[in-house]
Amino acid sequence: MVDRVGKNYVLKEHEIHYPENYDFRILHYIYYLEIYPEESRIKGKAVVKFLGKDLILHARHFQINKIKLDGKEANYSYDGEKISIQGEGKEAEIEYEAKPVLGLIFKKLKDYIEVATTGEVDQARNWIPILDDPAIKTTTEFYIKVRKPYIALSNGRLIDKKEDGDFITFHWLMDKPHSPYLNSIAIGMFSKEEDEWEGVKLENYLPKGYEEFFWNLSSVKKAIEFFSSYTGVKYPYCRYAQVVLFSMNGGMEYITSTHLTWRVIHDKIAEKNYSSENLIAHELAHQWFGDLITTKDWPNIWLNEGFASYFEALYVEHEKGREEFLYNLYNKWKGYEEEKEKYTRPIVCRYYKWGDELFDRHTYNKGALFLHKLRNFLGDETFRKGIKEYLERFKYRSVDTEDFKKVMEEVSGKDLTFLFDQFVYSAFNPSVEVTSIDGGVRIKNEVEVDVKIGKEIRKVKPGESLLSGEYVCVDPNFTSLAEIEDKQGEEALIKESKDEELICRIRAVTSLSRFSDFKAIQALKERLENDFWGVSYESAISLGKIKNDDALNVLMLNHENPKVMVGIAKALGEFKFNQKAKNFLLEVMDKAESYHVRAEAIVSLGKIGFTDVKEKIISHFEDESYADVVPSAVIEALSYFGDDESFRFVIDRGFKNEKETIRAAVARNLWRFGDKSREYLYYLVKDPSPIVRGATIKSLEELKMKDLLRTIVDNEDEELRNRSNALRVLYKLGQ
Repeated sequence: MVDRVGKNYVLKEHEIHYPENYDFRILHYIYYLEIYPEESRIKGKAVVKFLGKDLILHARHFQINKIKLDGKEANYSYDGEKISIQGEGKEAEIEYEAKPVLGLIFKKLKDYIEVATTGEVDQARNWIPILDDPAIKTTTEFYIKVRKPYIALSNGRLIDKKEDGDFITFHWLMDKPHSPYLNSIAIGMFSKEEDEWEGVKLENYLPKGYEEFFWNLSSVKKAIEFFSSYTGVKYPYCRYAQVVLFSMNGGMEYITSTHLTWRVIHDKIAEKNYSSENLIAHELAHQWFGDLITTKDWPNIWLNEGFASYFEALYVEHEKGREEFLYNLYNKWKGYEEEKEKYTRPIVCRYYKWGDELFDRHTYNKGALFLHKLRNFLGDETFRKGIKEYLERFKYRSVDTEDFKKVMEEVSGKDLTFLFDQFVYSAFNPSVEVTSIDGGVRIKNEVEVDVKIGKEIRKVKPGESLLSGEYVCVDPNFTSLAEIEDKQGEEALIKESKDEELICRIRAVTSLSRFSDFKAIQALKERLENDFWGVSYESAISLGKIKNDDALNVLMLNHENPKVMVGIAKALGEFKFNQKAKNFLLEVMDKAESYHVRAEAIVSLGKIGFTDVKEKIISHFEDESYADVVPSAVIEALSYFGDDESFRFVIDRGFKNEKETIRAAVARNLWRFGDKSREYLYYLVKDPSPIVRGATIKSLEELKMKDLLRTIVDNEDEELRNRSNALRVLYKLGQ
């Protein structure tokens, strides 16, 4: 069964996109950049070596001062977005100035201004003239002139540094072909840590003053060893740098020089709930999948992001074991499930208005889960052989999904059309329903699935099947890419909750929330207290859904694992106006060491509705915490009260707070205060931070403020993900 379009994805603004063809071939770019951080301005000269005629370069909002073709004044046109140089030639030279509003961020910090590239799709054109097409791979060279004591980082290797009075020029060369969006610069005051792995230079850069946190980046050496070993292809470049920046909100895999969010900086308390290892592994995996081999166009972006997401999970399996690995995949599935409630589409999809729209959970999560399905279908050994051949055959080239499919077919000797057709080129979302009957179980399934009965695993063909046994566990290895409804009876689920397979236990504890009797609650209690932390967390969530006195008594537990305690605190938020829940949450809020546990307790105190705890909640607003999770939780908790006093606090202390994390919490939760919040949202959509502006979209949706949503969509200088999210909300609201 296939579905080529999906549901609720394609919008009237969408166009169909195919790879472009050109009458020229670019060989090498050289950029001479002068950076003026105080003015948020760059002055540059680009030298483009090419073969052919009618050169096209993307350049957004530039002031063009001069263009030459082979040393002579060029005949060209420029429309503010694209430079078209007429005639045949070998070298074009463009002198320009720009004050980028996207792609290159100038962020004012306490003692200096940080300058860094932060974007991906179509963002290079905001700071350098370039053919901004991921299919076009070339070598690059950067001469970056900055005022001392600034440091300028870029791609490849540092050739030299030349001082000139108060200025210094850094010369970087990337001599391996790469796509335009993989070019980067990072300018700031950095502390540097160096290491080496098999001749590869490893460099970590933290903002000055944060040297005690270099340990946050230390997993990279283990990860580079694992990926080189697993793929059979050694890390392909001479250097790998990790640069931590305050202008980043996630990670970006610029070639040889990954930019990481400031959120990776954390202390030992935060480490108990949050680790930077997954992000570090994800971005490093891109050096193989995204940089060495790159998607030919944005419709095939899963070849970058789905692969990095799965190899991140493989690293988790290598370092932490199979249960952590499967729970990582389970959470990817949950994220994908949330998105498919809004829309579905094929993983490879040519319809979009902005390429950023494709950077969603269909690409990341479902892409990763498809690779897990493929690995299990082929076997790990064959899968690894295929990955090695794919990387070696297409290194330094751009690819599409058919390139990958053909390699895996050649290596395995199997035709994989049915797998790719159903799960990559189709929006097909199969379902499986499991119900108890007398003496056994009935399964209705739209795809073939593995079913575990006792110790035996058998394959069940699509259709309806009757199986005997006390209970069954469908898809224990989590390879089906199907939505599974486990509607077995209570006794069967209690038995399944004790199965040795993690996925079986998770399915059982989530399904036991259908029951509210003592036996179901005792089964959940056992899993809450004595299981892998992910199963314990899911058990807590199920007890919160049951929300009776017996469930509450089980939840009032000080679990030793802070990740489980987050689930307990979250579940207690379901017990509206319950005095026992309130008292327990107050104790957790005041005594928990974990920032995340404290934050979840604060939010739940807001949800359950006792206004007499308001002052105690507010007393935690100044708490120091990782990524400001505690003061952000205070903002959210007060929004549940929705009263004038809470509103005044949120406006006075949060609305103009210097921290974007707190302003974003205000923007995201302001809607709960109703119409009086509208005037403040008019200001928040113009906040300097794209994170804050993006956070307003939730409040604008809830208050049905279509005018401001339309303002975001129509703002040509807004982050494209914000524009695409706002556009989709407008459709949800009926435009």
